[in-house]
Amino acid sequence: MAEQHIENVCEDRARKGDGSFAIAFAILQLARAQERTATALNRLGFNGAIEKMGGLEAVAHEMRKAGEAIADALQDAR
Repeated sequence: MAEQHIENVCEDRARKGDGSFAIAFAILQLARAQERTATALNRLGFNGAIEKMGGLEAVAHEMRKAGEAIADALQDAR
């Protein structure tokens, strides 16, 4: 995997004290973190809308079910 090789080379050179490679390695690490954050946010939201529900969808679904149960209980109490 070429990306991994580049990351390894940059890390190696950065650890040996080459400032330019330290900056490049830091940028690569920030890019990886951004990718992981974007993936996590996507899963938290709608999870692609094709597959199973994302986190927010699941919470909204459960809240709706709870609201309907409360409404039914109140309706029965009348």
